[in-house]
Amino acid sequence: MNMRQLSSESLLVLLARGQENHLSRPLVSGNDLREACNRHFIRKSLFKSTMKEIARNLEKTLMDFLHTDLLSKNWNYKAGPNKWSKKEIIGHLIDSAQINLQRFVRSTYTENFTLTYDQVEWVDAQHYISADIEELLELWRLLNRQIIRVLVNYPTHRLQIQSDTGKTAVCFHTVEHLAQDYVNHLNHHLKSIELV
Repeated sequence: MNMRQLSSESLLVLLARGQENHLSRPLVSGNDLREACNRHFIRKSLFKSTMKEIARNLEKTLMDFLHTDLLSKNWNYKAGPNKWSKKEIIGHLIDSAQINLQRFVRSTYTENFTLTYDQVEWVDAQHYISADIEELLELWRLLNRQIIRVLVNYPTHRLQIQSDTGKTAVCFHTVEHLAQDYVNHLNHHLKSIELV
């Protein structure tokens, strides 16, 4: 067994115990173990700071939008006949929050699962167009608060876990990618609400 075959966690255990193999010679040198440990902690710190940064960006996006004059908007406005109303866009963002929250949570204990949704059908089935906008905004806010809580505390050893988000073909993404993509998607739709 060489050093590349050992996980960072295994190297940490070996360093802590000072274990040697059955031939009474060290598996790896002390310097190699220290370097591996340093790389592990640096990588772990980078992942943790990345997720915290994504959570901060989500928090800022959420607060910036909620501190605008929301009740003066025409929530039933549609940019075209086959477009969602502003209210339905918020409904779509609720659906996106729900599905991504499930992805984030499930990725903490499993991997390579498939979780998709049919956005148009979900918006239609939930009748967002007839819902009270204040209720929709509150639900959307609360779901995002929970996502922020999950992202800030995300286990760093699970950030590269992948899940399949493809509907017609397999499309694996890491949790880190999904978190960043979630914030980008949210910003895209909130800008379309602000335009008119």
